[in-house]
Amino acid sequence: MSIPRIATRRNGKETAAMAAALCTLTLTLGGCSLFGSGDAKRDPSGVATESSKADAFKVKVGDCLEKPGGSEVKDVTIIPCPQDHDFEAFAATNLQDSAYPGDAAITQKAEDFCSKEFATFIGKPFDESGLEMTYFFPTSESWKTGDKEIVCLVGGAAGAQSKGSLRGSKK
Repeated sequence: MSIPRIATRRNGKETAAMAAALCTLTLTLGGCSLFGSGDAKRDPSGVATESSKADAFKVKVGDCLEKPGGSEVKDVTIIPCPQDHDFEAFAATNLQDSAYPGDAAITQKAEDFCSKEFATFIGKPFDESGLEMTYFFPTSESWKTGDKEIVCLVGGAAGAQSKGSLRGSKK
């Protein structure tokens, strides 16, 4: 998984410039798991217990995150969801392709999967929501290390932080 394997969809239509910039950022981050810092501090059930750095590949559904900064991110900060956070991981899936299907195909698969899961998680379709959606997805480099995971993230409207889960918020 590359971080930030982020392709942000804002409420309404994406701009080509934003998508291109994020795609470029995504492609520069392949193979980051080799240098990551491990997992977040978690209780026995897997819930984050305090803000802590974690390898980007350790993000799990239910985790809340601080927005990754910089152009080469290998770690993320996982934050307990009751605290202010930028994103919440709400769904994940592993691609079944045997060979890397290409950036455009993976982006489309991530869009399709996350949009469907967004409606289930939030309680309304993304296109009717004021929230932002983004996702992490494999690059050609991370694919070579076995990364086939798409992780869907939801954030507050216009980049606002959230407190608690957005599950069922119908925002």
